[in-house]
Amino acid sequence: MKRTLAALPVVILAATMLVGCSTTDAASGCEPVAPGSASKAVKLEGKFGEQLKLTSKTPIDSVDLQRSVAIEGEGEQLTDTDMVKAHMSMFTGSDGTQVASEDALLSLDEQSMAPWVIQSLKCSSEGDRVVTTAPAATIFPQGGQDFGVEASDSVLVVLDLKQIVEPRAVGEEQELPEGFPEVSLGKDGDPTITIPEGVTPSGKPEIATRIKGDGPVVKAGDNVSVQYRGVIWRTGETFDSSWDRGSIAPFNTNGVIGGFSDALVGQTVGSQVVSIVPAGEAQGGYPEDKLVEMGHQKDDTMVFVLDIVDASTPPKQ
Repeated sequence: MKRTLAALPVVILAATMLVGCSTTDAASGCEPVAPGSASKAVKLEGKFGEQLKLTSKTPIDSVDLQRSVAIEGEGEQLTDTDMVKAHMSMFTGSDGTQVASEDALLSLDEQSMAPWVIQSLKCSSEGDRVVTTAPAATIFPQGGQDFGVEASDSVLVVLDLKQIVEPRAVGEEQELPEGFPEVSLGKDGDPTITIPEGVTPSGKPEIATRIKGDGPVVKAGDNVSVQYRGVIWRTGETFDSSWDRGSIAPFNTNGVIGGFSDALVGQTVGSQVVSIVPAGEAQGGYPEDKLVEMGHQKDDTMVFVLDIVDASTPPKQ
């Protein structure tokens, strides 16, 4: 069975799996990775941003990381703070087998992206089709056997840079129901959550939309990218936050607690959602013993503020 990018996101994208490398500020005149005979030899069929077919003669052997721009886009050049939604296609160099094809949210952030991703994106613009070829160890430093990639192989990666996206909720502000926590936003969109004085949570899951985005509707089983902050109602203290970690959280809606998943499914990309989650799996929260293990009380209610940055439906297996 072909594995998807979502199945092993750390292996594919995460900087922690590779030695860091420096990047050049795109806004101040960068120097892209040079193309080579391998990256130039890649030929493809298929529409931009959709399923692609490799039509090059194989094998294609890349002794180092090479980068070519097969299609030049007309959009803005990426800066160090931009995030871009890309369609990523991956092939083996030995025989051209496609090992992955799906959307991913990428950036030039050294803390969250692998060096090869940054090297591929450097100097790129919205609308570009970037072709990267590299030895398997560069893309899969921990080994690519789960993707059917041998250590001696080369890997071809095609990034169709479809759209620069906002790393926060963007839309029409909505009024929260009475009794909900107050949410105020910093300049970057980071929420401050204030628990209302003298109000006891209802003991039932509650969800409300604070900002209504105009993107596609999130479906059950979608891969999503979310900015979020979670606080304990009793204390108002943050216990988890993508904002504090400095990187957007990618996950599948089927792989998180119900209070998280229920707050996302049916909402639109670009929205900000407030989710009040009582203790207990039946209520969509953590089990009581898990809350105690985390240092909270077994009946603590959690409050999440979630910004839906992106969503995409993974390919069928």
